[in-house]
Amino acid sequence: MAYTFVDHYRPIRAMLRVDALFVGVGLGLVLLLHPVALLNGLGFETGSPLTSRLAGSALVGLGLGQLLAAAEADLRAGTLVAAILSNGLLAASLFIAYLSGDLAGLTPWGYLVLLLLFGVCLLSAVLPIPYLRQGIGL
Repeated sequence: MAYTFVDHYRPIRAMLRVDALFVGVGLGLVLLLHPVALLNGLGFETGSPLTSRLAGSALVGLGLGQLLAAAEADLRAGTLVAAILSNGLLAASLFIAYLSGDLAGLTPWGYLVLLLLFGVCLLSAVLPIPYLRQGIGL
C-alpha cells in the first residue's frame, strides 16, 4: 500500500524519507565519523569525539527507523509521535544554539548546512500533526 497511487500518506512518507536520509543517515554519519577538518572548515567547533559519535550513532539509528517506518503499509501514531518529538527537539536545539551565539563562528556554507538541517527538522516535526488529528493507527 505504500507504493500505490491512492496512498493518502504519500507526503508524510516522502518527508520521513528525506528526514531519515538527510538528518538521520547524513548528519549521523558525519557525527559518527567525526571528520575534524570538515567540521572546522564549516566553522563548527569540534569538541570531544565521544559525544559527537554517540549523537551520530543515535541519529543513524533514528534515520534507519524512519526509513523502515516509511515503508510500512500503515503509519502508526507512535511512529509519528517519535518523529515529531525527535525532530522538534533537534530543531529547538539548533535554534537555541543559534540564538545563544554558540554558532557565531560558522562560515556561509556552515550557515547553509544549519539552515537546511533546521528546515528539514522543522518540517518533519510539523507535517505529521494533521495525520495524528485524523486518528490514524490508533
